[in-house]
Amino acid sequence: MSSCASVNSYARDDQSVICRLFNKRFGQYDDDRQELLNENTGVRVWYESYSSIDWIHDHIKEGVRLRKLRTITSDNDGWRGRWIKMKDASQAWILVILTGTTVALVAWLVDVVQEWMSDLKTGYCTTNWRYNSKFCCWGRESGCPEWRTWSETFGNATQASSYYTDMVMYSMLGLFFALIASTMVKYTAETIVVTSPSATNDKDQLKSITKPETRTVYYTSGSGIPEGVLGIKAFLVKGIGMIFATSAGLTTGKEGPFVHLAASAANIYCRLFDKFNKNESKRREILSASTAAGVAVAFGAPIGGVLFTLEEVSYYFPIKTMIRSFCCAMVAATILKIADPFGTGKIVMYQVHYDKDFHVFELVPFLLCGAIGGFLGAATTYINVKYQYLRKSTALGKYPVWEVLGIMTITILLNYWNPFGRISLSEFAMKLFSQCSAEDDDAGLCVTDSSEIPRILTLLMITLLIKIFLAVITFGCRIPGGIFLPILIIGGIAGRMIGLSMQHLVMTYPDTWPFNVCSAEIASDQQCIIPGIYAMVGAAAALTGMTRTTVSLVVIMFELTYSLVYSVPIMIAVMMAKWVADAMYLDGLYDLLIELQGYPFLDSRKTFPHSLHTVRDLVTEQSDEEHPFIDMDDDPITVGALYKKLEAIDYTEDGGFPILSNGGRTLEGYIATSELSFALDQLSNYCYTSPYPITEQECMNVPCYFRRNKGAQPCLIIPIRPTLSDCNDSEDDDDHEQADNFQPALNDLSIYVDQAPLTINQNASMELLTELFIKLGSRYICVTRSDGQYISVIHKRTLLAYIGTLEEHT
Repeated sequence: MSSCASVNSYARDDQSVICRLFNKRFGQYDDDRQELLNENTGVRVWYESYSSIDWIHDHIKEGVRLRKLRTITSDNDGWRGRWIKMKDASQAWILVILTGTTVALVAWLVDVVQEWMSDLKTGYCTTNWRYNSKFCCWGRESGCPEWRTWSETFGNATQASSYYTDMVMYSMLGLFFALIASTMVKYTAETIVVTSPSATNDKDQLKSITKPETRTVYYTSGSGIPEGVLGIKAFLVKGIGMIFATSAGLTTGKEGPFVHLAASAANIYCRLFDKFNKNESKRREILSASTAAGVAVAFGAPIGGVLFTLEEVSYYFPIKTMIRSFCCAMVAATILKIADPFGTGKIVMYQVHYDKDFHVFELVPFLLCGAIGGFLGAATTYINVKYQYLRKSTALGKYPVWEVLGIMTITILLNYWNPFGRISLSEFAMKLFSQCSAEDDDAGLCVTDSSEIPRILTLLMITLLIKIFLAVITFGCRIPGGIFLPILIIGGIAGRMIGLSMQHLVMTYPDTWPFNVCSAEIASDQQCIIPGIYAMVGAAAALTGMTRTTVSLVVIMFELTYSLVYSVPIMIAVMMAKWVADAMYLDGLYDLLIELQGYPFLDSRKTFPHSLHTVRDLVTEQSDEEHPFIDMDDDPITVGALYKKLEAIDYTEDGGFPILSNGGRTLEGYIATSELSFALDQLSNYCYTSPYPITEQECMNVPCYFRRNKGAQPCLIIPIRPTLSDCNDSEDDDDHEQADNFQPALNDLSIYVDQAPLTINQNASMELLTELFIKLGSRYICVTRSDGQYISVIHKRTLLAYIGTLEEHT
């Protein structure tokens, strides 16, 4: 580890496998520099925080790599050429198999430890301290002397003292677990300077690209950038922290974090192969595939995971990504099935099986389940996001650990007295979905007489209100946890209440139409109405109201119930839930969170009603003061002048400078802020550390060059002298051969210039501009007049800011 730790961001490529896994970035982002220069796309450096990737460049880069691979294999026609091809083709499969295996093993560990720690709050097993209450009392229906509660341990004689002793231990351990989870998140956070889209109602101010902002990034609670939020530190802290958070009894789930862990594992394994590590678009193919494994272990639904990846996660989803998603989910589900964390043969605790069909008259209450579930899911999510905005703007966001402890205290006070609130969310979901039997009353949810139903409905209504309140204040606080399971519980409670109400009607009016179809079942002591099915339908509806996903959730519910019998009720409820939720507001949870975090994401599924007609309405011709550019007519263009231009736009990650000539009329190219900043820093460091160091003032006066030598290869060497001279003026080849006196031309910045930036005519429609950004994935588009003269540049964040103003008005 020590040798790996000493490797910086631009270390050698020839590292061991372990070193590669523990180093985020090694080598340079673009290795095939000369080939990329021949493509006129320029060389890129590693992407910065909160900056959008350049899909066009990465696609060109992949094409260069494939051409190079074909050249190598054509020169090796025998077994060596076939081996090279097979090695390259197998890398993606190796990644998804490794990811699926890792996710399954982590899920097994999390499930086992979390169940044990949850039960530890109530007692411990005297025969084997590693057993939770279920394994300690395996096969016992009642009475278990091997499981000892804390009140029995401390020898409390009275019932009252036993109750309070158990409550104190439950509370202390819950607070302790919550403290550990929140502390881990807090002390793995980083403070970075990012930029957010400037949203303004003034059209003339839409030219302002971004504004700098200092932001604390809590990687392990789900915010940040891929190399932070999907890194090794986040993977470890997320996995350990979610055990403590869910074991504490907080209203949070493991399902969302499992998807996060799967993506983290895939991101880490991508470092093994430069094909994926040094190409962000290729990396995202593996990240998309990995999320299917996360859903597979979270819900026991590998096919649903693949569809969820297609429907909700992926911005770009080619067929090969779908097949890789299928493989990754298959591996994860198979290994977790073999591991059997719950000792029941189930991948998740609340997998159930129903053995009877539904009646036609039940379609009406199923529709009601869909409407209510969709409303509850959408409303809870919307209120939660508004509460997160409040958290960011008040003192709550400044004291994350104290906030978590406060939420934990409220959770204990509201849940401990409630038999449905004291058990874990996974166990409660299992009780809600289960079909009643003579052996188990599912914690009091099953009835034998209609007179018992009003009492259960009252308790469930109180529990529903408590769960909604706790879900609103818990999701988004600084713990590793998700909202999938809380929303599933909320919908399940509502559905169970509707099912119990239907059961009450059937029991009360068994001979009345349409309930008289149940007379034969009632006469044979069979159930006509299964409330657990209504809970399952309500849960699916609530999740649809939260995420707006449809097909994938229906398939997930199929896989949870091992049956297609209830496909029609679930489909009806899910569709009704989506209609109800869309009538409230159009965005799902993930869209709202993207907006909350300020990610530069342009949703390809949306249609934007533009208020402007053409690109000309969005931009105006800008001077160097309004939007700095690099003028090729300036002689010289010094390091100091370029640093001033960077300061003028606050080092914006997604910003950059058009390179112009002929008085600012002709577009020569474009250089991004990240590349320019990197090149200037490299040059400045060399000025001070070379064998012939120079003063700061002399370094600031070093000239820089952005144009290649009249179409020839860029100048690669410059003389080492107290002042760095123009390499273009040196025509003596003999001087160039003196390797000891020359170094790479750090002041030749032409290698970083995009010589063929994407352009659009000022008369083009806003719809065309938006489609270019969405379909091509460009970071910037230059605007020209009809005669080809340069006017301005539109960055992706500028368009996002404009779209933000549209959404505010609509």
